Formats: sequence, C-alpha cells, structure tokens
Amino acid sequence: MNAQETGLKRQIGLFGAVSILVGAVIGSGIFMTPGTVAAAAGSFGPFMIAWVLAGASGILCALVYSELAPAIPEAGGPYVYITEAFGKPGGFVYGWSMTIGNYIPLVAMLATGFATNFAKLVPGITATGIKMIASAIILALMILNICGTKLGSTVANIFTVGKLLALILVIVGGFFILSPENFTTVVPDAQTGASGVLSAAFPAFLAFGGYYQLAYMAGDIKNPEKTLPRALIIGMVVVIAVNILISVACVGTVGFAALAGSETPVVDAGTAIFGTAGTVIVTIGACVSIFGALNGGIMSYPRVTFSMSQHGLMFKSFGRLHSKFNTPYVPTLFICLVALVFVWTGSFSTLLAINVFAGRILECVVCLSLLVLRKKRPELKRPLKMPGYPVTTILAIAITLAICLTCTPAQMLKSIGLMATSIPAYFIFRAISKKSA
Repeated sequence: MNAQETGLKRQIGLFGAVSILVGAVIGSGIFMTPGTVAAAAGSFGPFMIAWVLAGASGILCALVYSELAPAIPEAGGPYVYITEAFGKPGGFVYGWSMTIGNYIPLVAMLATGFATNFAKLVPGITATGIKMIASAIILALMILNICGTKLGSTVANIFTVGKLLALILVIVGGFFILSPENFTTVVPDAQTGASGVLSAAFPAFLAFGGYYQLAYMAGDIKNPEKTLPRALIIGMVVVIAVNILISVACVGTVGFAALAGSETPVVDAGTAIFGTAGTVIVTIGACVSIFGALNGGIMSYPRVTFSMSQHGLMFKSFGRLHSKFNTPYVPTLFICLVALVFVWTGSFSTLLAINVFAGRILECVVCLSLLVLRKKRPELKRPLKMPGYPVTTILAIAITLAICLTCTPAQMLKSIGLMATSIPAYFIFRAISKKSA
C-alpha cells in the first residue's frame, strides 16, 4: 500500500527526516540517564562500554530498518514488516502492544517531563499546574500535527537545532574545565564485570530508543528508497556522538561518584560549568529536547493504528484521513486524549519502566522479521541491504536480549502480561471486522 493508495502526501525531505529521528531519540533520556547508567556501571570504564553497547544495539537495529523501510515504504513501519513476515496476527500483536502499552504512556511521560522542567524556570507552579501544562502541550501538539505533517516536520527541524545547540554548549564548555581526577572516582556497591556493563546498558537504552519512529513516516517522506536509509544512518551517528560526548562532559565536570544516581546530570554539569546561568540554560535545553521528542512521537505514533486500520485490524475510523489536511486525525486524537488520562492519574510511570523491556523485545521481533523476509520475499527491491547480514542481524538480537535480561523477573512478567492482552484483543477486532463485512 503506497502513499498514493493511502492518501498521504510525501512532504518530508532528508533534513526533515533526520530532524524527526534526532528529535525523537534525543529526548528526556539524555538529560536523565547518565546518572543512572553511572550508578549501575560503578566506574568510568564500564560506564563508557555500556554507552557503546547500547549505541551498538541501536545502530544495528537502525540498520535493520534501513533495509526494511525503503523495501516496504508504507505508513506504519515495523507493524507492516512484521505483518509481511508473520501474518496479520503477528502484526496486530506488535501494533497493539506498542500503541496501547508503550506509546500512550510515553506521550504522557514526555509531556509531564516538559512541564516539570518548565516549573524549575517559573517558581510557584504547583503539582496541579504541572499537570495542566502537560495537558496543554499535548493538546497543542495534537492540533499542530492534525493540521499537517509539513508543519509538524518544521517544528521538529526548529527544536532539533535548538536542543543540539544547548547540548553542544555543555559539551564544549565541559571540555574546557575537565578534571582528570573526576574520572577516577568509583561507586563502591555497583556490580562488576560483564553483569555490571549489561545492567548499565539497560537504562542507556532510554537515550537511544525512538529511531523506529522515522520508519512510521515512510508514507510521508520524499523518495523514501534513498532518503530513509541515509536519514537513519546519519541520525543515529549524530545521536551516539552526542550521548557519548555529553556523558564525558558530565563525568569530567561533576565527578563520577557525584554523577552516579543524579536525576539531573546534565543540569548539574551546566551548573558546574556556568553557575546559575548554566542551570537556566540547560533546563531550557531540557524543555526544548523533551518538546522535540514529544512532537516526533505525536507525529509518528498514529501511523501505526492508521496502518492497522488500512489492513482491517483496527476500527475503520482509525483509517480516516482529514478531509483538508490529509492526516490520520482519528488515531492522533485517540493517542493524545488517552495520554491525558495517564497525565492526570500518574499511573503511567510504572508502565513506562515495564514497557522498556517490552519495547526492546519487540525490536528483536522486528530484527527477526528481516531474517524471515529475506527468505519469504526475495523479490523485494532492496535499495540498501544490511551490511554483514545475517551476522549483524543476529548480533543485534543477541546484544538487545542480553541487555533486556538484566530486568527483574517482576518487570519481565508484567511486560509479557501486558503484551498478552493483544491476543484476546485480536479476536475481538477480527469478530467486529467479520460482522461489519
């Protein structure tokens, strides 16, 4: 089902596609995870290995998308790949699990993160005020993206450039005041050896996830056969470089032991470099970064349910395009309005932590779909094949699984239980589809 058949307009070029990917990936994670990664790693060596390992998993998975996305350039991205490989039941399980259990809580979390950081700049904002700001930003971006992906892409361009400037300021400033002894301090109770590295790589995933969002936009991208692979690779290289440089700047300015466990590691580094002005600058950068990630999510997540509806696996209304703007407005409304419930109940935070595991496991399924489609659909036109296939594809699965297995058994069981709800949901939607046929 190509862009002409779905009615979507191809309006996004290379810079816009890279901006969407970088905007989606460099979100709240880079501003919160270095402290958690440091606490799990225990010392600077394992800390850096953990970042590289998480980044390696990210770039290998991104390369899977660089083959699949232009070969099957349809709105919905991985849902479509999994459907092609494993049939409609497999595609439904993926789409339901990611949309209901992952995307909606993530939209709520990012909006709340934006509001919480914004509150640091405006003293006196209450907890209720934070929820009101979070709700307002979701509603504003919902309207913006219903009005057209071109406008949403423009916002992604502006905020990607803005947040990178803030991060570059910390990186450059930090390298001027690096202190060698800051790299030698350790966390005494941390795990050692390979288990410590893998445990540290798990929270680092939060700073590398989201690259798949670009694949959802395949139906909106100009010349996707060439633009998608280039945008995926360029975008991930930018992300990995920024994450590693920021982490080094944080350790070098704050000290490894002080960094470990910090909930605001980049803000701490900004304060150490520039004083009070640095606190304000980096907090603004955090808001800009989270806003960009939230905009990218609200732009791309509805494409999953839109594609599911086009394939008869979701309510028909989710497949409607706006008569004026040609955007999937019904799933956009659904995701954003349900996210408001999570904002006001506050229950999304636990679900988000659990769904990190679910999201990464589902990425392994996407990698498996590449292996299946090489055999099942050899005739597909593949402008870019994954380098080193099949070794690199298997390596992407192995690294990701090894890191995921550091989750607690409770997290794994709850994640599996959440994904299992897709099974009865599939039969319900299939019955509704047969009844209306």
